[in-house]
Amino acid sequence: MSTTVTQENLGDYTITFRREIVFYLRQLTNDGDRISIMFNEGREALLTVLLDVDEEFNRLIFDWGGSEDGNHRFLKSERNIFVANPQGIRNQFATGLAREIMHNERRAFAVTLPGKYIRLQRREFFRLVLPMTRRPPCRVKLGPQDRECIFSVIDIGIGGVGLESSVTSPPLEIGQVLSGAMIDLKGPSILRFDLEVRYLGQLTRGNRHVGHVGCRFAKLSAAQEHELQKFITQIQREERAKLG
Repeated sequence: MSTTVTQENLGDYTITFRREIVFYLRQLTNDGDRISIMFNEGREALLTVLLDVDEEFNRLIFDWGGSEDGNHRFLKSERNIFVANPQGIRNQFATGLAREIMHNERRAFAVTLPGKYIRLQRREFFRLVLPMTRRPPCRVKLGPQDRECIFSVIDIGIGGVGLESSVTSPPLEIGQVLSGAMIDLKGPSILRFDLEVRYLGQLTRGNRHVGHVGCRFAKLSAAQEHELQKFITQIQREERAKLG
């Protein structure tokens, strides 16, 4: 199922509540997602990462670009469109003029925090990034002796899950099917299903590196999808409540 977005229904995806905007900006900052900025009326682009969401001074701080000429042209741009695509969800917002600042003794850009934030997500690509306190274990059996390995679920959606491994290179291969995987959702139920490995990489957690495994559900029943959606809705409700 795909989602067609027009100017008429774009408002359905537009967030104007400041606390929620700050929440999503902090997610992009903490995850280190690459941000593309279109400027000079869309004729140029700058690739960067967010460094800090400074609520006290109402500003968003992001990394200095690699091209000095491009940086100076960017500083003259009156309208800038920021775009990121974490977990297949298009995050987009616009800002006015950027200014040069020093951040942690390095040159950086700063703009006023946006008043509108757009999140365009297709249902099958949506992944909810779980808070640290609500990341359930995913148990799978590997190897000829069915040795049990336990991963931490860091994001989840109808399409699949993102798993974190304590080792940087877990014994997995792209395309491998993990039969009989189990995720304990604590509240709703324990889900049992087959997972297909689609991505292998690494994440940085402070001073250490951990393994990152992206999987899709090989098959998800209607009942399992319902239980999973209940869990996602519950987490979203809890996180929104924290925003006030």
